[in-house]
Amino acid sequence: MYNVGEGEKEFTKLTPDEYRNFDMWVAKNNQALYDNKIAYETRWAKDQNFYVKLLDESIITIEEILLDKDF
Repeated sequence: MYNVGEGEKEFTKLTPDEYRNFDMWVAKNNQALYDNKIAYETRWAKDQNFYVKLLDESIITIEEILLDKDF
């Protein structure tokens, strides 16, 4: 995990390939995310990695999304 700053929730570090998979999952499941009011925040860092956090992980987590091969 990557802690962005003092007092902020942790972000999950994703490689470009992992982020591509995450982005494809989001595109496929966009309506479900909208219906459940789940948003996410993405930051891109100088180390060429992406840092992502779901603003509500009560229904699904980043780890579960990355394990879902059906996108």
